[in-house]
Amino acid sequence: MVILPYESLNQGVMDESIIITFANQKGGVGKTTLCVTFANYLVKKGLPVIVIDCDSQESLAQRRESDLKRYPSGDTAIPYEVLPFSLNKEEALFGFIGNIRKTRCVAIFDSPGNLKQQGLVTLFANSDYIICPYHYDRTTIPSTATFIAFLQKLKNVMAGKMNARLILVPNRHDARVGRRSELMLWEETRETFSRYGLVTPKINSRADMERFCTLSDLDGQLEVTQAAFDTIFKEIFGHIEADTENG
Repeated sequence: MVILPYESLNQGVMDESIIITFANQKGGVGKTTLCVTFANYLVKKGLPVIVIDCDSQESLAQRRESDLKRYPSGDTAIPYEVLPFSLNKEEALFGFIGNIRKTRCVAIFDSPGNLKQQGLVTLFANSDYIICPYHYDRTTIPSTATFIAFLQKLKNVMAGKMNARLILVPNRHDARVGRRSELMLWEETRETFSRYGLVTPKINSRADMERFCTLSDLDGQLEVTQAAFDTIFKEIFGHIEADTENG
């Protein structure tokens, strides 16, 4: 199987690199799953993509190895690289981000959930967009609110040097769950969160989303994520390509 370096992919559609970080201090919100499925979505748009796994457990890098064993494809090109990268060394992180800025690609970082992780502030400060998945439930909402407050405080401390735009994704939504009072709370939450960033359409809870693959967009996932990802794409790139298959 051939790995195409992102320098060789279709760069004509991009003027400069874009760094997108998937982040939330709350675990279990589907951050890693959306990171991969969004990478697959962008590849279908014809964009050069690289995915960086910053989790100490390297779950994405391990998933790529597993996918290569499960879906051997001979000379079929791998759509994007999945690189494990530790945030522990600030100097190495600055150098890595600098190298990304010299290319024309979409770099998608899957960040660790611990806000005390060394290097995480540097990553946030150098991101163009921070995408924060969350659930509509009584545990995740306050935790996500704390994360938003952390980002706001960080922006204030950085005094104009941090320009990352926040995108919030209500993920794993189950329309069958929620009393009237809870539904009202969730709508209020959406309205409140929208004061700090773009809130996308909901992504419904579906078993298809748990079977994500780092080599291709599997059947069913695009249907679930289409509305949310189209909204994100329009926010970042300003338009939506008519043909999602060919870019």
